[in-house]
Amino acid sequence: MKNFDIMKLDSKGRVLIPYHIREYLDLKEDSEFIIINNEKRELKILPLMKGNNAHVRVVIDDSRGSLAKVLDVIAENRVNILMSNSKTIEHGQIAEWNAIVDITSSRNLKKIEQDLRRLKVVKKVEIEER
Repeated sequence: MKNFDIMKLDSKGRVLIPYHIREYLDLKEDSEFIIINNEKRELKILPLMKGNNAHVRVVIDDSRGSLAKVLDVIAENRVNILMSNSKTIEHGQIAEWNAIVDITSSRNLKKIEQDLRRLKVVKKVEIEER
């Protein structure tokens, strides 16, 4: 594969990804991918492969260590976090963590969900395979 390509934005701000890069990343029509900004004016493209990724949403107590407990379960289940964010819904009461994860090494979403629900700090869990 070539090491670089020069591309242009069209009048609507779109970029055409060259064929050889789409083939390399296995991007098809309607493929989803994450574009990550590394804060150095560089972008990284992570393709989301059907059946290998999931969206995880966990509502937890807004207390010290709650998110760490959730992340321990994620790590124990060999799930790789591609992108996540957390926010306080009600200070000192409720928080939320959302993530796009790679489940290639751990395809048992039911077990992950059960392990998360067992945590006392967890109020709600939603996991959707992508």
